[in-house]
Amino acid sequence: MKIEVRALEAGQEAAWEAFVSQKPNGASFYHRWGWRTVIEKTFGHRSHYLAVFTGTEISGVLPLTEMRSTMFGHFLVSLPFFNYGGVAAKDAVSEQALLDAAAAIASKCGAKHVELRQAVALQNPAWQLRQHKASLTIPLTQATAHWDGLSSRLRGKVRKAEKNEATFEVLGSQGLGPFYELYSRNMRDLGTPVYSSALFENVFSLAPQKATVLLVRKQGQPAAAALALREGSRIELPWICQDYRASSANVNEFLYWKSIEWACQEGAAELDLGRSSIDAGTYRFKTQWNPQITLLNWYYWLAPGVTLPELNPNNPKYAVMVKSWQKLPLPVANRIGPWIVRNIP
Repeated sequence: MKIEVRALEAGQEAAWEAFVSQKPNGASFYHRWGWRTVIEKTFGHRSHYLAVFTGTEISGVLPLTEMRSTMFGHFLVSLPFFNYGGVAAKDAVSEQALLDAAAAIASKCGAKHVELRQAVALQNPAWQLRQHKASLTIPLTQATAHWDGLSSRLRGKVRKAEKNEATFEVLGSQGLGPFYELYSRNMRDLGTPVYSSALFENVFSLAPQKATVLLVRKQGQPAAAALALREGSRIELPWICQDYRASSANVNEFLYWKSIEWACQEGAAELDLGRSSIDAGTYRFKTQWNPQITLLNWYYWLAPGVTLPELNPNNPKYAVMVKSWQKLPLPVANRIGPWIVRNIP
């Protein structure tokens, strides 16, 4: 049959959604069409949603976001700001057709690289591969069984938070205010520009029945929080934050445990704690909850003469910027952060 790759636009999403709902190899929650709206509405980036047709039927998709700035360069990502993306295809032929189309778009528009955040490996990988990040996912059965498998030291920290009168709440969109208050402070303290609150508002607009704020308070004040997303039997925590001023009360440990307990009560089969760089502090913190660790496959097409990108806060190139950012007054960081981070994938 004839193989053809097309860029789909608004009004053509029904066929895309029908294909993704079949859960082809490589598909994730972020392959849903609605995330295109979230990215375009929040950040203003141009999208290239590629579908390969085998005859009249879609046999693979690749959502791409084009990012361009003087500071960070010009590139395509699938998908920026989120944990997963890349090619979702029925077969190797469809996969290769999408890779070729992505490289052709990058060459035509002058992009320096294409980055695919694949949860699963490509079938015929010709692009450069990095496995510097991993997803950490907890298989869920009963909360009591998981509790018994934790170290006594970790259980002690959770009990300490309870003794310090930490409380846990499950909220809808009304929780976005305290969540963003914590998240923006946490990002400033890490030396990282913060997303605008519009991102999280748009996420709730996309899927209000699937998005939840998990909030921990200490003495009535917000101390730690997570934004949870549910797709089928899977719950993901892509954004987790805490107020470091309350860290000695073990509010972060309390948040993680109560999130596990809540996910079990919700009948979820697994809880995705999000991605982390291998052996980073967050990675080591998450491993103590006994997750399954899966290396992520980030593939790169590079223009001639271009080296692998290093757009991360651990790059020594940004060390001075990180330290300076940590010293900014919070209102200043919250005002200028979204303008900068919109171009950091």
